[in-house]
Amino acid sequence: MMKPNRPYIAGHGSGWLKWRQMHTSEAAVLGVSGRTPATQCLILGLPHRGGQMRAVGVSRPLGQAVRHELLPLLRPAGDTEAELSGTVGGLPGADPVHYRPVIPDVVVEIEADQTGPREFGRFRHRPRVLRVRDDLTADNLPCAP
Repeated sequence: MMKPNRPYIAGHGSGWLKWRQMHTSEAAVLGVSGRTPATQCLILGLPHRGGQMRAVGVSRPLGQAVRHELLPLLRPAGDTEAELSGTVGGLPGADPVHYRPVIPDVVVEIEADQTGPREFGRFRHRPRVLRVRDDLTADNLPCAP
């Protein structure tokens, strides 16, 4: 039974239900983070004003099928490791995310529970990568806010 007169308290059976709606969208791959196949995730980006790519999130670890389809398509963008602010990779104050940049010409379909404007210009929760969108290019993506 819902008790709307009580505040929502996470994990304390306050009577409130948390409802997430999952949505799909696309993003360009800006880089790969993680040292082992089980921890590999993607740095995701969208075009920003002026045509520059802007990081909007870090994916959940890649499933084996997606990883095998995706990794041969990625081309390194230099030899150095890059760093993404913790605000984009997690929450404000989180540790930075280290990753290997790639040329952002691969687009993936993602599933996220984004229901409103992006918080801090990024996905609030890590999206799941569903598949490679070889029918799209980064030029087809909408601009980030």
